[in-house]
Amino acid sequence: MRAAAAVIAALVVAATMLLTLRLARGRITAVTAGLLAATVGASPFIESFTLSGELLASLPAVLSLVCFCAYLEGRQRAWPRNRLLLTLAGAGALTGSALLIKQSAFDAGLAAVVYLLWRERKRGLVPVAVLVTGALVPVAIAAASAARLSDWLYAVLGYRFHGDSIVTGSAAGRAHQLWLSLPPAGKALGLLALLAAAGWRRSPVLARIWLGAAVLGAVGGGNFHPHYYLQLVPPLSLLGAVGVRTLWLSASRPAIAAAGAAAAATFALAMPVAWATPTKQAETIWPNDPHLIHDAVLARYVRAHTRPHQRVLAVWADADLYYLADRRPAVRYLWSRNVASIPGALQAVHHALATRRAELVLVVQPPATLDPSGRTAALLRREYHRVAHVGGASVYRRKSQSTAT
Repeated sequence: MRAAAAVIAALVVAATMLLTLRLARGRITAVTAGLLAATVGASPFIESFTLSGELLASLPAVLSLVCFCAYLEGRQRAWPRNRLLLTLAGAGALTGSALLIKQSAFDAGLAAVVYLLWRERKRGLVPVAVLVTGALVPVAIAAASAARLSDWLYAVLGYRFHGDSIVTGSAAGRAHQLWLSLPPAGKALGLLALLAAAGWRRSPVLARIWLGAAVLGAVGGGNFHPHYYLQLVPPLSLLGAVGVRTLWLSASRPAIAAAGAAAAATFALAMPVAWATPTKQAETIWPNDPHLIHDAVLARYVRAHTRPHQRVLAVWADADLYYLADRRPAVRYLWSRNVASIPGALQAVHHALATRRAELVLVVQPPATLDPSGRTAALLRREYHRVAHVGGASVYRRKSQSTAT
């Protein structure tokens, strides 16, 4: 997974350079965009080393804009109509593919649509229709190939609006999550934002629209996890490269000195994390997820006290633990948001506890966090007994039949 993340990240950097070359018209600017994306944009504070949906979706999203730029150039060069339409449809198909990976990855397609309608008004309606149709093709194929269309629609769309978006849940809770995410985002992307502001006026209009669409996508997720900000890296790198060019050619010495100081601060914050021990790295990157610091020792305990065919259950969520311990989960819901949002998920946990399906139950969060009724805690007391406290988690083993009765 780490190797796959590195390969995808390298391809995103290359695609960002290609897009910058087409939009900003300069090889040095394109190389600068690549350097910014590969260094500042690869900050550990936004979890750039993980194989996240945001990283995976960035590749088809950036390539979609590359195709769209090819369409714009083709019109200037009087390409045949069929070739233009095919290129535009390809841009749409790449946007649709990005959406299938991460639903917030609509930024490239939205930027292209807004650009066409803003620049061409009614004349842009036909190209927009071709672009949107192209985006719907991979989405329609995915929907048609689903085992049950209703389940697919809920997983892709309904789940997000049911309890996992900016428009659902507590506004105060969303604001608190945003507040917690700003320090790591600032450490990672503050320099890019400063450079983007320096080059804003001289940046291509399409790039500016793209950044706005990317911000909308990142905010729309609602949970404000640090890796959500990865979606901003390609557009900020493009605009930041223009900013570097602007500072170099026309800025005053104080402005250049300020940019240099910001760059030094960015690397001064990131480099100690790179050289720290794994435990210290986890504490720095995930200060609000302490279980990630202790999962390795907890996984060793699970492997030592269960057989390979036995199941375990983490209350409420510790998805990576199942992977590290190489044990199957007792229920299929691996995230706390799943249990909180999906109808029937909490009942599935109750059923697993009542039937003692899990050999071990690992309480990494208080049961009342998602079940204030006390049903989960009562089932734990009735069907399981506490046997250990490992890595910050309470470990429960199911009672024997004779003990339970």
